Amino acid sequence: MKKLLILALALAISATAFAKELTISAAANLQFALEEVAKAYKADTGTDVKATYGASGKLVAQIINGAKFDIFLAADMSFAQKAYEAGLTTDKPVMYAEGLLVLWSKKYNIKSIADLKDPKYVKIAIANPATAPYGRAAVEAMKASGVYDAVAPRIVQGESISTMDTYIQTGVAEAAFAAKSHLASGKVQDAGSWFDVDKKLYAPIEQGGVILKAGDVAEAQKFMNYLTKGKGAAIMKKYGYEK
Repeated sequence: MKKLLILALALAISATAFAKELTISAAANLQFALEEVAKAYKADTGTDVKATYGASGKLVAQIINGAKFDIFLAADMSFAQKAYEAGLTTDKPVMYAEGLLVLWSKKYNIKSIADLKDPKYVKIAIANPATAPYGRAAVEAMKASGVYDAVAPRIVQGESISTMDTYIQTGVAEAAFAAKSHLASGKVQDAGSWFDVDKKLYAPIEQGGVILKAGDVAEAQKFMNYLTKGKGAAIMKKYGYEK
């Protein structure tokens, strides 16, 4: 009996020692979707997936400055391209999803970008266009709609697209340009009203991913296949991403 217990303990220790963990540097818009993808991936493969979220511009700067991850999932192709050009990736970026922009208000029944001209929208939140592609898309959409100059003094910026959730929920802003994935997740409580911004008003948000040389390249490739072609792709679609 004692020998069996020792053997069982040894096997458990061995299994723990060889358990795999994949680390991902991920754009903030991915948080809810990637959490579900990670859970499914672990169930299917036994590999844990740990993600660090933030604005793509800041994440790629961290990677270039030595931060270690297996995969970088940016909010557009350009930030993933920067990692590639720095010689840190196994190959060029691949587009793993197309993100969609929405305009959201918890306080008012917002129906169009033109509504933002109404002074009741005292603050309009966008992610920082310099580091967050969704913020850049928000500026493009407002300019294309002819409202940007009128509302520019009322725009407030957040570090990343996930900040928009906080700004709306806490009343910092009456409206925000957000990632559809967050609203489509159903995890934003008392969301209020929101609508899809016409895709013709902003350049496509083609989200790019790269496998980093410093990580577990083989396992990272398995995950990227899962994300773009396997069960992960179906989960991403559920959260409002297109491919």
